Amino acid sequence: MLTVKENILFLLLLSFMSASYHCLATNESIPKSNQSNRYLLQKIAQAPLTENNESRWLQLFEQPGNSQHYYIANKQGKIYQLEHGNRQSSILMMNLQNVAALPKVQLSAFVLHPNFSQRDQPGYNTFYTAHVEKFSGKLKTKRLTAPEIETPLLYDAVVTEWQLNEQRKVKLSSQREVIRIAVSAANNAINQLSFNPYTTPWDDNFAQLYISLFPSPKYEQFPLYSGAILRIDPTPSNNKNYSIPHSNPFYADNKHEESLYLFGAGKIQQFIWPEKYSPTLLISHQHLLNNSIQNYLSYSDGGEDWREYGPKGFLPDNIKPLSSHKLLLYRGQNAPSLRNKLLLLTQYQSEWQINSIVQQSSPAEKVKTGHIELLSSLKLEWLLQQNQLTTTHLSLYQDNRGEILFFDEVNGSIFQLFQQDYAAYVPIKKDLNINVSTVFIILVITLLIAYILRLISKQMKSAKSLVRRTFSRLAVTEDGLSIGLYRRHKYKVQKLIPISAISQCELLLGDSVITMINSSQDHGFGNEKEDEVREIFHTEYIDKMVDGKIRRINLVLSSQDKSKYVVCLYLRKGSDRITKKSYYEVVDDVIDWCWFIAKKINSQGTGTRAIKAKITAADIAKAEHKPHDNIPLHTQAAIIRPATHAHDKQKPQENLTSLYKERKIESVKTESNNLETDKVESDLVNAIEKLVTLQKQGFLNDDEFGQAKAKLLGTVSRTE
Repeated sequence: MLTVKENILFLLLLSFMSASYHCLATNESIPKSNQSNRYLLQKIAQAPLTENNESRWLQLFEQPGNSQHYYIANKQGKIYQLEHGNRQSSILMMNLQNVAALPKVQLSAFVLHPNFSQRDQPGYNTFYTAHVEKFSGKLKTKRLTAPEIETPLLYDAVVTEWQLNEQRKVKLSSQREVIRIAVSAANNAINQLSFNPYTTPWDDNFAQLYISLFPSPKYEQFPLYSGAILRIDPTPSNNKNYSIPHSNPFYADNKHEESLYLFGAGKIQQFIWPEKYSPTLLISHQHLLNNSIQNYLSYSDGGEDWREYGPKGFLPDNIKPLSSHKLLLYRGQNAPSLRNKLLLLTQYQSEWQINSIVQQSSPAEKVKTGHIELLSSLKLEWLLQQNQLTTTHLSLYQDNRGEILFFDEVNGSIFQLFQQDYAAYVPIKKDLNINVSTVFIILVITLLIAYILRLISKQMKSAKSLVRRTFSRLAVTEDGLSIGLYRRHKYKVQKLIPISAISQCELLLGDSVITMINSSQDHGFGNEKEDEVREIFHTEYIDKMVDGKIRRINLVLSSQDKSKYVVCLYLRKGSDRITKKSYYEVVDDVIDWCWFIAKKINSQGTGTRAIKAKITAADIAKAEHKPHDNIPLHTQAAIIRPATHAHDKQKPQENLTSLYKERKIESVKTESNNLETDKVESDLVNAIEKLVTLQKQGFLNDDEFGQAKAKLLGTVSRTE
């Protein structure tokens, strides 16, 4: 379903089409497009003015998510938060000069943790900085260096972890040193810290930190100082402030440092991930070969040593050495003519240009040297001739939506790029029948109205809209005299109903009323009524959910003034549960509410409640059959598949009993007889469905499926 923003864009698009056609019909000319006017720049944020020229801005990041907040840092260690569209809003998050131990150092790189915006997750409000400091001789952590170097190295390149408080200020007490690398000079810095932007929290390589280190000419024969990229997990492990991913190419390699990802790349300017679902890096670097420095763009899968040979894919001679952040693969929507192109920002005779790199072969077509022929030519896409970009240092970035951002590193301006394609001028006769444009406009308006009505109808019928239109939670007030009703995701009471004013309570499953409580003698509540209600809920639960099917539990409270209040406590559509609580938790809740309200409005028709075992959290987890689902499919098939040898005949039976009896049936022995029967039936349905899934995916053949099903049914019947 389209969002509100997408609907507005669609409306603007239709309006633009209508205006364009009317403009052509009335012979209004439009200028012809060319390379210099096909784009627009919109200034979206402005950093505070720097005090001196030495405080040039270093890097730009957008906060993960949709907040549209930007973070920028300068070399003096000041990090600001800027807000999209608000040029006057800036918050100083950190000033490295105020840190007692680091008064004179300069930042060389910083990066936000991928979970920076994820509250209650590791990495929330966490970021990392890199700087070079002079070696003091007194250290709490071990320096990373090449043991073969006997000469003392007088500087350290340090990566530090920081955290923000709720006021968006750095907690100085959160300072934690992650890694310290011994270097020979102050300019042998870490120039880029990056996390793979395409990994997700459930990936094994999520939140792995890539670190590029400038080479040291004096020690280039050593891998660590030859132009290297390191990969670590910044999470502390054992006696280290970080851990080494087991997937590192040199892990458990006695010849090389385990944290190395590649080396021998020379001066690394920038690296990016050009493929969304691949760990392959594209690296912009300078490499010394045959006593001459060449500019290269090289692919790397990790584990490369470029000291002995020059990687292929060098840049044309007319391209000046690239600095950082001039390369990206564009996947946004604002500039359709640049989409899916590898873009390179260059400067020629004081004018900035956007070029696309024409690739000659793909990363999979590797040559004997381990690299590919990357470039055949550069294609000029756009000349950037606007006055806003007359700067000596301009960088190219992407926001969270993949759109292009220009960052002026001198004055701190941030611009967003939009394509502006004007229709070419087409001479049209002035005596064109105006009725043609009128008919077109009417047709567009009609289609637009039909489209909006269709969207409104869909949204009104959606599962989430059902929850939004009702209350989602109720609770008794502290004085015990009223019931408070709450909206979805709200923590403030939206409606208070005095208990004395409640005239009727209805419990609905879907659109059917399964019990009604009011002041009539026959409409109280009792143990028999509770058993009937639980049986109805159980019958509904074991009925298989299919795509599109809705399962809903509502409480409807009626007051004496004939007002009705609907509380939707459970809603599930197909495999998607909209509400928070599980099915059996809600069943217990609504039955508790029935007893409570019946005692208040019809005490004479309400009996004494018998004490019954409730479903525990473990039982709810088993109702979701997650432990069974977590077993790999091939393992389940191996457990279920009948033995092919005589001495293994009892093994499938034993494993079936272990998988479906011990994991599910034994855990509910302490429940009442009715609950135990319900759980066994539900588990049997789930187990048979899992057998069908294994058969469809090819893990079981027809004979194995039949034997497994027969043994499963036999096992459950014996437990009964």
